[in-house]
Amino acid sequence: MIKGEEGFITAILTQAVEDAKYVGVNKQDIKHKMEAINWIMNNDPQFTYYCKLINIEPSYIQNKIKRYSEVKFNKKQLSIVKMLERKNNESRRIGI
Repeated sequence: MIKGEEGFITAILTQAVEDAKYVGVNKQDIKHKMEAINWIMNNDPQFTYYCKLINIEPSYIQNKIKRYSEVKFNKKQLSIVKMLERKNNESRRIGI
Protein backbone atom coordinates (compact mmCIF):
# COMPACT_ATOMS: atom_id res chain seq x y z
CA MET A 1 0.00 0.00 0.00
CA ILE A 2 1.19 3.50 -0.78
CA LYS A 3 2.05 5.55 2.32
CA GLY A 4 -0.49 8.28 1.44
CA GLU A 5 -3.27 5.71 1.12
CA GLU A 6 -2.38 4.28 4.52
CA GLY A 7 -2.58 7.75 6.05
CA PHE A 8 -5.93 8.39 4.39
CA ILE A 9 -7.44 5.12 5.68
CA THR A 10 -6.01 5.77 9.13
CA ALA A 11 -7.65 9.21 9.07
CA ILE A 12 -11.02 7.67 8.13
CA LEU A 13 -10.85 5.16 10.98
CA THR A 14 -9.67 7.84 13.43
CA GLN A 15 -12.55 10.12 12.43
CA ALA A 16 -15.04 7.30 12.94
CA VAL A 17 -13.71 6.73 16.47
CA GLU A 18 -13.85 10.47 17.19
CA ASP A 19 -17.41 10.65 15.87
CA ALA A 20 -18.39 7.71 18.09
CA LYS A 21 -17.02 9.57 21.14
CA TYR A 22 -19.00 12.78 20.50
CA VAL A 23 -20.64 14.14 23.68
CA GLY A 24 -22.47 17.26 22.45
CA VAL A 25 -26.07 17.76 21.35
CA ASN A 26 -25.76 18.95 17.75
CA LYS A 27 -28.22 16.89 15.68
CA GLN A 28 -25.89 16.41 12.73
CA ASP A 29 -23.00 15.35 14.97
CA ILE A 30 -25.23 12.90 16.85
CA LYS A 31 -26.26 11.45 13.50
CA HIS A 32 -22.55 10.99 12.69
CA LYS A 33 -22.07 9.38 16.10
CA MET A 34 -24.87 6.89 15.42
CA GLU A 35 -23.49 6.07 11.97
CA ALA A 36 -19.92 5.68 13.27
CA ILE A 37 -20.96 3.34 16.09
CA ASN A 38 -23.02 1.23 13.69
CA TRP A 39 -20.21 1.19 11.10
CA ILE A 40 -17.63 0.05 13.63
CA MET A 41 -19.64 -2.26 15.88
CA ASN A 42 -21.67 -4.05 13.19
CA ASN A 43 -18.63 -5.19 11.20
CA ASP A 44 -19.48 -3.18 8.12
CA PRO A 45 -17.55 -4.76 5.23
CA GLN A 46 -15.87 -1.43 4.40
CA PHE A 47 -14.75 -1.01 8.02
CA THR A 48 -13.31 -4.52 8.07
CA TYR A 49 -11.59 -3.96 4.72
CA TYR A 50 -10.00 -0.69 5.87
CA CYS A 51 -8.73 -2.36 9.05
CA LYS A 52 -7.17 -5.17 7.06
CA LEU A 53 -5.52 -2.73 4.65
CA ILE A 54 -3.58 -1.17 7.52
CA ASN A 55 -3.07 -4.46 9.39
CA ILE A 56 -5.36 -3.78 12.35
CA GLU A 57 -7.83 -6.32 13.63
CA PRO A 58 -11.34 -4.82 13.60
CA SER A 59 -11.83 -6.18 17.13
CA TYR A 60 -8.95 -3.97 18.34
CA ILE A 61 -10.92 -0.82 17.45
CA GLN A 62 -14.24 -2.35 18.56
CA ASN A 63 -12.81 -3.20 21.99
CA LYS A 64 -11.47 0.34 22.37
CA ILE A 65 -14.89 1.72 21.47
CA LYS A 66 -16.56 -0.53 24.06
CA ARG A 67 -14.29 0.91 26.76
CA TYR A 68 -15.09 4.57 26.08
CA SER A 69 -17.93 5.81 28.25
CA GLU A 70 -18.44 8.65 25.73
CA VAL A 71 -19.63 6.13 23.15
CA LYS A 72 -22.85 5.70 25.09
CA PHE A 73 -25.54 8.29 24.45
CA ASN A 74 -26.16 10.70 27.32
CA LYS A 75 -29.70 11.76 28.30
CA LYS A 76 -29.71 14.87 26.11
CA GLN A 77 -28.41 12.88 23.14
CA LEU A 78 -30.98 10.10 23.63
CA SER A 79 -33.90 12.44 23.05
CA ILE A 80 -32.29 13.59 19.80
CA VAL A 81 -31.51 9.99 18.78
CA LYS A 82 -35.15 9.03 19.27
CA MET A 83 -36.28 12.00 17.17
CA LEU A 84 -33.80 11.11 14.39
CA GLU A 85 -34.92 7.46 14.43
CA ARG A 86 -38.60 8.48 14.18
CA LYS A 87 -37.79 10.79 11.28
CA ASN A 88 -35.78 8.03 9.56
CA ASN A 89 -38.59 5.50 10.05
CA GLU A 90 -41.16 7.92 8.64
CA SER A 91 -38.97 8.55 5.59
CA ARG A 92 -38.66 4.82 4.95
CA ARG A 93 -42.39 4.31 5.40
CA ILE A 94 -43.30 6.91 2.79
CA GLY A 95 -40.48 5.90 0.44
CA ILE A 96 -38.16 8.91 0.67
